[in-house]
Amino acid sequence: MSYHDIHAAELDTLLAEPELLILDIRDAASFAQAHLDHAEPASEASIQRLFASRQRQRPILIYCYHGHSSRDMCDFIAGFGFQRVHNLVGGWQAWEQFASEQAEG
Repeated sequence: MSYHDIHAAELDTLLAEPELLILDIRDAASFAQAHLDHAEPASEASIQRLFASRQRQRPILIYCYHGHSSRDMCDFIAGFGFQRVHNLVGGWQAWEQFASEQAEG
């Protein structure tokens, strides 16, 4: 595997990294409704900027609805030599579940 799976409960350390790029690959309406802080919607332009930057060591977190499509995007981006690519296991759904449990706890 050319990327790293990360669970919602493990995100704190990664989210604290100042250079972290968070790409939300869900549709625009879902992004507008809610998204991770500092996330940007993945678009052709954002992917082109990423590739043009040549910052192959920059940490990248990618998520989708359930963690399936994001695996493909992680694999794609890692295939271009990016070494710190992370897939949010379970996607946005897992993050919402985790956040809900933390709020109740």
